[in-house]
Amino acid sequence: MGGHGVHVEANTRNIQETDEEMLFKIQRIDTIKHNPNHFHLVHSDPTNWSAILGGAPALAFGAAGAFFSYSYYAAQARPFNFYANNFRVFGRLFFGATLGLAFGYSQFGDRQRLHNAWVAERLRRRYPESIELNTTDLWRLKGVKAPHTFYRWV
Repeated sequence: MGGHGVHVEANTRNIQETDEEMLFKIQRIDTIKHNPNHFHLVHSDPTNWSAILGGAPALAFGAAGAFFSYSYYAAQARPFNFYANNFRVFGRLFFGATLGLAFGYSQFGDRQRLHNAWVAERLRRRYPESIELNTTDLWRLKGVKAPHTFYRWV
């Protein structure tokens, strides 16, 4: 099963699922400890951000929020100078896009994957040795405590 030659007693009574299917379901920390690399997402990758936020539907909600917020501002006929007008337009667009994206995330966001990636990132930072783990068939390790020595509190 991989991972520094540590023997792990597998639990074969678990529901069988592939490692890829387990990515999209929230997992316990003990399960993620067996292979944090599998659940880790690169935080600077825009496709990961887009997938976690909810993809095109969430971004469409952000654009719609920006549009409605700007249209509400534009309906007011107040004379402002160039700087004040641009500052307020940008503020309205940012405010509307933020609210729309937050609503889109609440509807379409992938909170399970975000949780798994966050736990994996914290494990990889706290226990750098865990980066070398390459365990497969993680469904057998649900509910099994990770016996690796670097996870123990001494």
